[in-house]
Amino acid sequence: MDGRPLTNPELWDQLISRNCARNAELRHRNKLLILLATIGGLREIELTLVTNRLFMSPDGELNEIIVLPDTIARDGFERPIILSHPELMRAFEAYYGWLIENKINCLPHKHYRELDPNAPLFVDDSLSPFTTQSRANAISPHAMNKQLDAFIKNAGLWDCGVRRISLVRTCVIELYRNGASTTDILIVTGFSEESVRNILTMDYMQMSPIYDWFEQRRDRKQKRLESFKKRRRFML
Repeated sequence: MDGRPLTNPELWDQLISRNCARNAELRHRNKLLILLATIGGLREIELTLVTNRLFMSPDGELNEIIVLPDTIARDGFERPIILSHPELMRAFEAYYGWLIENKINCLPHKHYRELDPNAPLFVDDSLSPFTTQSRANAISPHAMNKQLDAFIKNAGLWDCGVRRISLVRTCVIELYRNGASTTDILIVTGFSEESVRNILTMDYMQMSPIYDWFEQRRDRKQKRLESFKKRRRFML
């Protein structure tokens, strides 16, 4: 199924590990990009256009909640974005530290940790802002599209049906799993009620009795092995 969400932890771990290895120069950027798409629910055009000012106060404190402006939001309607997830906040700290260390988009002032508040949050592989293309009356985040596709292909997930839309669908499912109401999900992601319902049915780990059966079988097998090991000690 094309566009399948990353409901399997093995797929999620693969996406992170293959693109954020310790020896990768852009690992901090890569991880924050993936997390903002999968935890924050930001779309490609939003990831391209957001600036440092949105995520940081003048005194350098990271914002745990932001309001995505209508001028940036994909559908033209502002919406709140929750950033308080611990892993996401750590990723922000690591990425901003990398930008400052390498003097990328920095200015000679004391505010915003010496970063340019109006500079785009993300840089591409050449350390320049991600470019866009004009299409009729809209702009296309062509470069960001290619970047996210590359992450998926690097992780070997393209043939598993994972696509860019899978990232924001993962956000919907994780929000629901963690107790968010469907109303909250509508507000935070900007999806319609019908879209949210359709995405939630893709969460086979939560909805499918087949998955539950296999998980229970695996647990039973593990318990039998542990029981056998205990008995084996007394048989020697």
